[in-house]
Order: sequence, then structure tokens, then C-alpha cells
Amino acid sequence: MILLFPDALLALEEEQRRKIACILVLVAAADGTLVREEMAAIEAAMGAMMLHPESREEVRQLLTEPPELDSILEGMEEAAIRLALRDGAIVASVDGEYDEMELDILKKIADAGGLSKSKMSMVLNWVSKCWKGVAEGRKIIATPIPGDEGIL
Repeated sequence: MILLFPDALLALEEEQRRKIACILVLVAAADGTLVREEMAAIEAAMGAMMLHPESREEVRQLLTEPPELDSILEGMEEAAIRLALRDGAIVASVDGEYDEMELDILKKIADAGGLSKSKMSMVLNWVSKCWKGVAEGRKIIATPIPGDEGIL
């Protein structure tokens, strides 16, 4: 997926990266159900962030009782909040649609990061383009997955 390339996440301190992972859990849990694809996206993001195994385990524990967004945002750097918005949009999209609760959380993250509604829309559009690009890659190598036909 998108997180295979070098990323600004790696310039952040471990605690900032852990907070981003916590936000991803909160986004995934927003609609009341965690699907396999959301879990896979969170695990992939934690790997790309190079989170320490102990931090990963702490984040996984939050799946049963997600934290409050404000408590996570407290002490986060602006760059970390903005990266959380980007990655949160990816996690929110993996089940094929944005739930209203997911969008509410993403709006709050955008506000906390000083980003306008227009910028948030740009992020959501970028995520859609990324899904299309990944589906096109699968088409090139003739390994589509269910749902690709709706993306292409």
C-alpha cells in the first residue's frame, strides 16, 4: 500500500508515532465495528512507523476500549496531527466507505492540525486516488480483489 515508501512519520519521536497509531485505532473503532481490513491497515501503519513492539502492544490494547480523541491530541506536534489525519483517512476508507462518525473524528483532527475543510477534502480525494492507483497496479499484474471493478 501507500506506506511502503519513505515517510515523514519516521522523523517523529516514538511517542508522537504512538499517538498517531492510537488515533488510527480511534478512527477504526468509530463506526462500532472493527473489520479485518482496518486491523490490517493499523498493523501496516505501525510497521511503517517502526513502532517498538511494546508500543504496538499498548496500541492493540486500545482496540477493546478506545481512548478519547482530546486526550490523544494533547501534546501532539502539528506535523503528527496532520499525518494522523492522512493515515486516519486511509484507515477510515478501507471498508469502502466513510462512516459519519469517522468523518466527525477526521474533521476534529483536521481542526486540531489547523487544516481547513478544503484541505481535508483534498486529503480524502487523495486517498481515493491512491485506492485507484493500487487497484490499477493489481490490474496490471492480473491479481484483482473483490471491489476493484468499482474503483476502476
